[in-house]
Amino acid sequence: MNQFMDTNTPLPQRRIGRASDYSAHIQEAMRYDRLRSAEYPLVMTIMDAVLQGYTEERWQAGQERTLKVLRQQSPEQTTTHNDTENRYEQTVSRLKDLSLWPW
Repeated sequence: MNQFMDTNTPLPQRRIGRASDYSAHIQEAMRYDRLRSAEYPLVMTIMDAVLQGYTEERWQAGQERTLKVLRQQSPEQTTTHNDTENRYEQTVSRLKDLSLWPW
């Protein structure tokens, strides 16, 4: 299920619309202080991927180094989803909670 997808509009407009929707979710998360500063750079790469129309796999390929580091770290115990396998999985779960995981 892709909550940022509108299949009735032309592709460039759809991408801009999806990125605009994603940006609104970012702003809402920031407004209520739910987006952690450590997650912000990753979220911005996701927003760029949404704007470019990238798949999750293409985004991951572009973020290979960052995601590798996150996968090697234990989850933070002081935040939600601390029962995940690693920091990457924890971050994905948190972003899903905030409607910031578009794939």
